Amino acid sequence: MPRPPKSSLRDSRADVLSAARAEFAARGFSGAGVDRIALQAGVNKAMIYYHFKSKIGLYREVLREGFRRLTTDARASIADAPTAIEKFDAYVGSLLRTASAEPHIVPILLRELAGGGRNFDAETLRMVTGLFLVVKEILDEGQASGEFRAADPMLTHFMVMGSTMLYVANEPVRAQVRRAGVLGRKARIPRGNASMARHLATVLRCTLCVDKEASDHV
Repeated sequence: MPRPPKSSLRDSRADVLSAARAEFAARGFSGAGVDRIALQAGVNKAMIYYHFKSKIGLYREVLREGFRRLTTDARASIADAPTAIEKFDAYVGSLLRTASAEPHIVPILLRELAGGGRNFDAETLRMVTGLFLVVKEILDEGQASGEFRAADPMLTHFMVMGSTMLYVANEPVRAQVRRAGVLGRKARIPRGNASMARHLATVLRCTLCVDKEASDHV
């Protein structure tokens, strides 16, 4: 196949990725159709194989860019935080913001986890570990400074990642509960990210902080 012009190559790849995010989020890997992705992207199906070699190649690139975005945003958010616990505050806020701004990330991730991660390869798994390493570095800093008590970095990562991703995923359900009024008119059903960010900040302080004043301050 002749190589497309540089501008065409760049634009068509971006268009394919945009269409693939929506398709994989809606249908998962198995249910997604290359024909639908090509139609939505406005390209010939052969262009998808030119850029990504295969359907699994395209899917893995969508996974990788999602984890890359989460990790890049997280690292940028904690860069200027002066203490370890404030780094955790910034980290939690970053996860919630990015997952909300990129609505394909959570459904794709949850579908893949429900399937046992069968479509991960070594490079994708390396991307997956990026957020864990952010958490580990924050914990190491806090323990070295005496700010944090000892805590398992992997379990802490799962607690924060699971809580934030599931919270973003269940916003439509919370909206249904609000509309249906099944918990009563006075029930406080959170909307938006701020209340979850505050709640996790409280949980992390109570769990991690050695200093009682720090654990009481959110």
